[in-house]
Amino acid sequence: SSMTRRGGFPANKFYNKEKSEFFHCLVCYEVCRAPVTCHSGAHLFCFDCLAESLQHNPSCPVCREPLVSPVSSAFAAIQVSALDVVCVHDQCKWKGTCGRLDSHLDTDCRHEPVKCSDNACAALVPRGEMAMHQQFACPQSCPNSKSHANGSLDNTCDVRLSRHDLVDHLAHHCKLRIIHCPHPHCDVSEVHCRMPAHIEICPYAPVSCPRECSAQTLVRHCLNAHRKDCPREPVACIHAPLGCSHVAPRSEIVLHEQDIALHFSAIRSKVFAEQQKFYQQQISEMKQMFEQKLEEQIVLFNSRQEEQTALMEERFEWQMTIFNSRQDEQTALMEERFEQAFTRQQEAQLSLKEYLEGIKSSLQPLVDKAEAEAKAEAEAKAVALAAEKAAALKRNQAEAKRVQ
Repeated sequence: SSMTRRGGFPANKFYNKEKSEFFHCLVCYEVCRAPVTCHSGAHLFCFDCLAESLQHNPSCPVCREPLVSPVSSAFAAIQVSALDVVCVHDQCKWKGTCGRLDSHLDTDCRHEPVKCSDNACAALVPRGEMAMHQQFACPQSCPNSKSHANGSLDNTCDVRLSRHDLVDHLAHHCKLRIIHCPHPHCDVSEVHCRMPAHIEICPYAPVSCPRECSAQTLVRHCLNAHRKDCPREPVACIHAPLGCSHVAPRSEIVLHEQDIALHFSAIRSKVFAEQQKFYQQQISEMKQMFEQKLEEQIVLFNSRQEEQTALMEERFEWQMTIFNSRQDEQTALMEERFEQAFTRQQEAQLSLKEYLEGIKSSLQPLVDKAEAEAKAEAEAKAVALAAEKAAALKRNQAEAKRVQ
């Protein structure tokens, strides 16, 4: 569509040059695509050209009148769509009105660049050459990367090549191509990147004797059998059960095994070692038996000690029971005697109180009489004292009158 292409229509593709000049964009100077104007309507622009200009300066690029958004021009759009044009591509012979040009470019023009339908391919190819491009030139992913996508391989083939080059890649260069083991008699087939790991363990791979003997033709699965006959393989002396610890290559061990004096000495050392081991074992067994008997004696002593302790505790408990019973009897007897003494003391105190009350009742009249006499004597003394004071006062008054 016209909104998907930026800029105006090429001015050199219009038949009527004079008429098309009335609709030139004042920014790109091509015939306006989606014509718009400013508020005055005197200046004509492409929609995209004016929108881009307003992002930098919100005013008309010609008259500098403030402008926020483009003003659509329906008249100019109708006039432009009616103009006769040819295809923008020189190789194309299409002719028609400007209003149908974008539709022709979007659907029919074989020379219009279009994007390859493969999402991974970003090439722009003329529509008429797309089939040839997809068949020969369009890069394709290696199919092995898809076949091994769910496998255990850590590396994948990410190569993208044309179909023509992809055939040679699959046959000679892809690291995920299936190849056969190069060793004769081995039927293993593996992907190319895994084959080095297989060769390291292939049972039919040629190997050398690790002892560097004279054997020339060896394969890996026969190596263990070869070691049983290899003249340089280290082997132990046949007299090893008798104490000989000598180890030598198989080709040299025979001379060692024929040395009688050496093995007699080894046998003597072996016998001595066995005797030492036997004596040590006897001593260990006697020590173990002694320790066992000692442990049994200690257990018996402890059991008897526990029995004696239990008997002593039982006797002590019986003595304490007797002592406590006698102690209780003595305590009860002393409490009874104390209670009797306390009762007699209370009776004596009661008798003494009654005796004192009797004495008090018999002496009460004498006390009352003595109190009455003391009271009368005190009153007589008070009267006599008052009389003496009155007489003294009279004498003093008489003396005072005489002096006057």
